[in-house]
Amino acid sequence: MENPPGTIGPGWLIKVSSRTARPDPGACPTHLRTAVRPLVAAEPPVPFRRAPREDFAPGPLFAALDLWEQGGWSIGRVLDELRSTRGAFRGRNAPAHPSLMAWTVQAFERYVAARHEEQAAARAAGLPPTVPVRLGWTARTKKKDAPDARGGQQYEHTAWGRQYASADGSVRDLWIPSLGRAKADRAAAEKAAIAHVMANGAPTPHRRRGDTPPEDATASTRLPERVRVFDFGCADGSVTPLLDWHRTEVQNRFMADAAPAFVSAATGAGTRPGASCVDCKAISGCAALHRTPRLWGAASAAPMRGRRSVSAWDLRLHGECPAQYHLVRQLHLNDLSAENDGARRGRAVDAWLNQRHADRPVRGCRDLPIPDASSLPAAHPLEGPLAHVAVRMLTEHRVLCPLNGIGSNEQVLVQHRVTAYVPELDVVVLAVPDLLYTRRGDWIWRETKTASRPVWEGRSLLRSYPQLALAVLLFSAGALDADPRRSWVELEHLREGRGESRLERIDPSQPAVVAEAREVIADLAQPLLDDASYEPTTGRHCHGCQARTWCKPGTAYVAEHPQGVGRHPDAAEADHFADRGSIHA
Repeated sequence: MENPPGTIGPGWLIKVSSRTARPDPGACPTHLRTAVRPLVAAEPPVPFRRAPREDFAPGPLFAALDLWEQGGWSIGRVLDELRSTRGAFRGRNAPAHPSLMAWTVQAFERYVAARHEEQAAARAAGLPPTVPVRLGWTARTKKKDAPDARGGQQYEHTAWGRQYASADGSVRDLWIPSLGRAKADRAAAEKAAIAHVMANGAPTPHRRRGDTPPEDATASTRLPERVRVFDFGCADGSVTPLLDWHRTEVQNRFMADAAPAFVSAATGAGTRPGASCVDCKAISGCAALHRTPRLWGAASAAPMRGRRSVSAWDLRLHGECPAQYHLVRQLHLNDLSAENDGARRGRAVDAWLNQRHADRPVRGCRDLPIPDASSLPAAHPLEGPLAHVAVRMLTEHRVLCPLNGIGSNEQVLVQHRVTAYVPELDVVVLAVPDLLYTRRGDWIWRETKTASRPVWEGRSLLRSYPQLALAVLLFSAGALDADPRRSWVELEHLREGRGESRLERIDPSQPAVVAEAREVIADLAQPLLDDASYEPTTGRHCHGCQARTWCKPGTAYVAEHPQGVGRHPDAAEADHFADRGSIHA
């Protein structure tokens, strides 16, 4: 297969991780096709830019487990090293945030306890103990003399996690850390891909780019009769057995579930701009990705680090507390604390609206039955007074629904990702409006917010809700292929009181509006993009921070200000905007 524009290099080696088999409807086919070919590179080449902070949450944990499992360190010595480290931990690329090190201490202790408990149970069941494997397993085919229909001459399969094997090689275990609770299950294709590596993989030394391993690398390796996979929850120490298969079952599962996913990844065609753009080798040649230089007026400057992701919500979160942004949004740490009522209500209302607006043929909510508590989404259960408040908000929406009276020839896009690229900053901008729709062919961007209080009149809408400012800039820059003079940005502000909800309209073609939007986004984005330390900033938001458990300043603030138990209203009511869009920088 020919390389896509913007890439160079041979494609004969196809290397896939078990994660490649994980279903992802938003993934870009061209990104996947180049990602599984490690010898294909970006053209022009992208310089390596080191992150200022450790950006892989399990990195220090794996380094600590290596010391215990393979380095012969005692548990106490590893914990002392974790607690005393101020900077990069044991060869990691960048210094870890102090809160990440505190998280790692807890995750390490939980992992050790979980492994001891599981191994005791295995012995009681008559299974042989398993010990750590120093070299990762790779399932590899022999190199062919000529490329196949996919352009491949050699295939390699890998799986991520902590690997173990019994002394006689008959049993292999894999433990996959999840940052929150242990996952109850994983996709059938991903499980089959993992099992294939475990059943057929050989310990493989790390190699430099382009090196071909020796032909006899697997000659003396005994393959197991039984493979087991466990999911481990770093946040609570929970363990879920994901599979326990004999090798005869592995091949059948692989061919039925995983192989089609890998073929699709290796042969995908077409482009789908979105989150895939962050790591895509072909970004310089992608014609589908909108270029929006100087989107918020930032001065041209060479990026100091690689492409990364930030969202409109990230901008707001970083503005509140840089440490919270780094720990929660970049590292995805989560103390499993429950969301408060405002956030739960917002998500339930949001899910109900998305489901109704996605119905076909399109109908306005005014023409649908009046909602009641029984019609709320099962995935976001509410009860008692909270359910009644959500229903009253949905009743208010029936009047404001943008699809009321909409023509059959209009377009309606629910949770549609809008993507743009700021080349001088190497920033990919992503946004996911609640609704994009047309009226007489003119595009309108609708955001919906649930709230217990009215809109604060003392602050502009663009400053209160940065996602509106980002929408204005994307319209103005042409990222939606729409004329900003015939477009609108709307905020639907839902409250429970009869007649208290409001609909605000913003004109993205007005120079003053665009100037304010640029100022809003620049004030939030530039500090985030320039940040190299992610220092904590304490305040009311500490009460609802999902990483406060590991943050000393935040914990101290909450102890000194106990009146704010639970997430403060501003943060809670904004929660259903989380994960709506990103700026990948």
